[in-house]
Amino acid sequence: MQNKTNGSGEAASHPLDSIKDSVKGLVDQGQNKVNAIKDKVVDIQSQAKDRGTQAIARASDLIKEHPFAAIGIAFGIGYFAMRLVRR
Repeated sequence: MQNKTNGSGEAASHPLDSIKDSVKGLVDQGQNKVNAIKDKVVDIQSQAKDRGTQAIARASDLIKEHPFAAIGIAFGIGYFAMRLVRR
């Protein structure tokens, strides 16, 4: 297949060039959307990690303030879990 040239000797634009440009535009849009989703997931992950850290700190403080109650609650949960598993 021969390249057609315009009057200046340059290759005339090919229909595939416009398709390539369209596909490149779609790929760029897709990449932008993927990056936006990735940033949102990272933010959510960071928030979840912060909330988990805060919850652990609060639980630790409560256990230190009320050690006997914490032991009683842990024993009660273990007892009921054992009863459920045995059935």
